[in-house]
Amino acid sequence: MQGYRSIKHNTMFVKLLLSLTAIAVITVILISTVTYSISADNSIQNAIAYNESILTQQQELIHKELTAIKYAATGMITTQSYLYQTKGSKLSVSSLIDLSSFVEQQKKISPYIDSIYLYYDPLELILTSRPEIKTSPISTFADNSWLNVWKQQSDSRTIWITGRQDAFAPDHPATSLLQKMPLIGHVNGAIVMNLKLQLLFDDYLSHYHNKKGATLVLGPDSELLYSDSEAGASLLKQLDFSKLTGGSGFYMDDSDRIVSYTTSELTGWRFVDITERSVLLQGMDRIKFIVMIVAAVYLSAAIAISFYLSRRLYRPLQSVITYIGGSAAGQRDGAGSPLPEGDEAGFIRHIFDQLGRNWETLMTEKRKVDSLLLDNRTAIKEKYLNDLIQGGSTDQAAELLGLRLDFKRFAVLTLELEEPYPVKGPDSSLQFHLLRYGLMEELGADIDGEIFAKDDKRTVILFSVPPEEDDFPLEQAKKLKQLMLTRYSMNATIAVSRIYSGAEGVRSAYEDTLEALSLKMYIGKGEILPYDILGEWKSEEEAYYYPYELETKLLQALLQTDKEECFSVVRQITRTALVKKLSKANIQQQFFQLGGEIMKTLVQSRGDIHAVFGDRPSYADVLAGAETLPDMEECLLDMCDKIIAYHKEKRSRITDVTLQLATDYMDENFNKNISVDTVAEYVQRSSSYLSRIFKESTGMTVNDYLIQLRIKRAMELLKQLDLSIEVICKEIGYANVSYFNKIFKARTGLTPGQYRQQEAADRLLAQGKEQAE
Repeated sequence: MQGYRSIKHNTMFVKLLLSLTAIAVITVILISTVTYSISADNSIQNAIAYNESILTQQQELIHKELTAIKYAATGMITTQSYLYQTKGSKLSVSSLIDLSSFVEQQKKISPYIDSIYLYYDPLELILTSRPEIKTSPISTFADNSWLNVWKQQSDSRTIWITGRQDAFAPDHPATSLLQKMPLIGHVNGAIVMNLKLQLLFDDYLSHYHNKKGATLVLGPDSELLYSDSEAGASLLKQLDFSKLTGGSGFYMDDSDRIVSYTTSELTGWRFVDITERSVLLQGMDRIKFIVMIVAAVYLSAAIAISFYLSRRLYRPLQSVITYIGGSAAGQRDGAGSPLPEGDEAGFIRHIFDQLGRNWETLMTEKRKVDSLLLDNRTAIKEKYLNDLIQGGSTDQAAELLGLRLDFKRFAVLTLELEEPYPVKGPDSSLQFHLLRYGLMEELGADIDGEIFAKDDKRTVILFSVPPEEDDFPLEQAKKLKQLMLTRYSMNATIAVSRIYSGAEGVRSAYEDTLEALSLKMYIGKGEILPYDILGEWKSEEEAYYYPYELETKLLQALLQTDKEECFSVVRQITRTALVKKLSKANIQQQFFQLGGEIMKTLVQSRGDIHAVFGDRPSYADVLAGAETLPDMEECLLDMCDKIIAYHKEKRSRITDVTLQLATDYMDENFNKNISVDTVAEYVQRSSSYLSRIFKESTGMTVNDYLIQLRIKRAMELLKQLDLSIEVICKEIGYANVSYFNKIFKARTGLTPGQYRQQEAADRLLAQGKEQAE
């Protein structure tokens, strides 16, 4: 009975011992498992890293060869343009000989070039490096499966073609590099380099014997280009192409195989290595045996240490439990009482009670968090909708947030509010955002869907579309635009998507509106842009255009300070861009280049850029931030206006200085034998230029001004009675008295003698009046 009570009171020790032992056992097992797993993972990772490094190295070597071939094709464009000569509508004999020789020489550049085709579209002629056929009309040339690729529009002029039909070797598909012409010159056509792909891959992919697994090379459409394994076709079918993303990486498939891959940036080909995981784990049995031996040793030591620690830990724990269990009796009797049966369980209950109180505290905090989330439901909902248009999944969030859209049949409107906004002042930005969210809240009440802010610029509306009402989205856009104009006096550009079904289509619908908004560049701000007009615009879009003739007229008008002509040419450039339906990138490049040429004209005419545009010319920033073609046009018009005003002001200042120098010189030297040529030489201007600006500024000619100065001085000297007419004539610069008399009478109506007599009579009359007074 005493032994039973002893065990009863030492249950905590037993549990502690068992717990520590269990912890030790579990720890050793976990450590052993983790150690083995780490070793296995390291082995696998090292093998993966090795395979990836080999793939990368192989890809880079092949990339180097293909790059050399690409550069050779680019170089051929330049060279053939100098050798290309026509006579009438045919290629000249000398040009044909030179080009044929040139094609044969280019084939020798790389051992991986099988043959080269040089195609001229205007002549419908193809030149080849094949010994059996040198030239041929394209209509009779057998190997022309690349021609359809050449006719297709593409962003790049260099195209890698894989798996195309080869008429000269029907059993083997051809791989070719197609380089479109012209890069320079004026000849339209293509250069086609047919590659010895199997030889290239054999040279670079077949000599790595230490790597594990099979190597595949996949084309842009995931077709098999090469395999060093006979089961290459079977392995290709087992690949998960959704996991072969861009760049490099690896994944493990359902068959416990490791698939490593890397992608060529030049051609888009994928280099894939497939390795069985079990192969990588070969040789791990020895490590497994060592881990088990070490684990057994550690486990024995851990059990002994657990017993020792249990005894050491239980003693103070037993005292604490005894104290807690006997504290009430000690307070009553003044001394501690023995530990009763079951007191350790009571201690545990006490701990559970404490945990219960902690649980209550946690629940209180949870309710606070739930209240906080409820108060911010609108912000969370907006975040969810923004994630949705980026391709996020709906899961259960739509139901929890209470969305008013079931995604059965819906469309998207994207609004861009246009300036000027109806808010002003230092805090206009904050007021604008408050106005925008207020507008969204008011409009949301009338929409069978959701409205939210995508960013500072765009507002997105997702709304349901009734069955068989395909025009409903466009009608909604018109009503919304009219409502904003009449109620809020706000203008907005509204893009309308196509109709979609399913939440996964939200992202595509939003991308529709972004593409439609790109037409704002041509159509202007404040318009409704349905996605349907996008196809028509793209189908008529030109590849590239630059108005060289209009640029020349613009620069000439700018140098001549002809403002009216400048403005007319700029507007003609804008109309041409609209008529030709140029791409946005083409228009931006065009206007940037025109802006640069306008600035260059200012520099070439020795103008001061800082005086015209300030310390930091901002026209480049304005063009970069312009959203529409009229904005870009306005920027160029403003540049031309400032430059013309600067040149006119500069010429005005030069004219003022020239006139001042001329008048000062004539005021000081009118009594000498000077003429218009003398004054023009002094001011360093031509006689015609000086005469023109003097007449425009003073209303008289230079000779008239000289005569006026001389007559004025003669009138002053005639008041001195001791000076004779002859002396006065010489004093003012005239050598002939009769000519002086004629000029004086023509200007004053009196001869010099009559003027002197009249002045003398006037003085006597004035003196008589003074004496009478």
